[in-house]
Amino acid sequence: MKRAGGWLLAVVAIGAMGGAGWFALRGAFHRVTVGILFVESGRGDGPTSRAIWRGAELALEEATSRAGRYRVEMLDLPPNRYDKVMVDVAAWIGTSEALLYQGHLQEAPFYVSAIDTHPLDPKGVFSVTPGCARQGKAAAAWVKKSGASRVVLMLERSSLRSRAIADAFKAATPIAGEPIEAFLDQVDKVLAQKPDLVFFAGEDAPYQTAFKIFSALRAKGYAGPLMMGEADPEVSFLATRADLVEGTHLVSPFAPAPPELAARMKSTPGPHVTAGYLAMRAALRAIDRADTMVLSKLIRAAAELPDFDATGRSTRPCAIYIARNGIFEFVEELK
Repeated sequence: MKRAGGWLLAVVAIGAMGGAGWFALRGAFHRVTVGILFVESGRGDGPTSRAIWRGAELALEEATSRAGRYRVEMLDLPPNRYDKVMVDVAAWIGTSEALLYQGHLQEAPFYVSAIDTHPLDPKGVFSVTPGCARQGKAAAAWVKKSGASRVVLMLERSSLRSRAIADAFKAATPIAGEPIEAFLDQVDKVLAQKPDLVFFAGEDAPYQTAFKIFSALRAKGYAGPLMMGEADPEVSFLATRADLVEGTHLVSPFAPAPPELAARMKSTPGPHVTAGYLAMRAALRAIDRADTMVLSKLIRAAAELPDFDATGRSTRPCAIYIARNGIFEFVEELK
């Protein structure tokens, strides 16, 4: 894997209250603190990390720093200093890869994935954004609705996520010939298939491949739809100013933010702010519903939330965007 995939690793740590009778008497003023431990990895304090952190903060503020019987605050410690956390750990928040790389020897904690950067749908992780398989299926559904009958599939074989998106797409819709490697010298091979739609399953950042190939296709006279996936959601085309071919469609795991978040921010929240917000909100709701530190009850409470399906996958839709004037504009959700 080219990158460990972890901009954000957060921990929801909860201490036990000392006696229900005392709590009833003293009330919320003496709630035990819930700490959010923020641990960076990989590239350090980057824009994605800061955006997810900001989204988590917004969810915490919305909940008035409370969940069930617990008061909540966020902590910031150096990486790998979990020994400094002096309270019990109830839940972890981060990208799916970062969570799975922790390698817990005992029963896995309550994991909430802000962004699914793992190429496969990981078990034991509650995800608030769709993963690679959902992207591929959503792209195939949109292609079917578009009426395209001869589709060429391209992929970046060096990217496990691009391959996973391509596999799901191929399984859900007929394609013309075999998938084609996303190299510039393959453009003539794409044109030889006489496609009425080209879908590129996506590339890892820094983004250049789709722009070069799609530009070459247009230069050689191809006028049909161009479409691509988000194989690097930790960076995301929606959060960058990459070169884009006008009219290119993007299938993304990042649907627009919930209206309440946009209203609070009085602007359009970015994809990673939204992911952090959704992850923290889900964790707080599970803690509030369970109102306990018991892992099995926390997981059961999370499974009952509308944020997740029966397998812990996100119930949020993917979305399709179109490139106009150098940026991607929202078109519709892909349910």
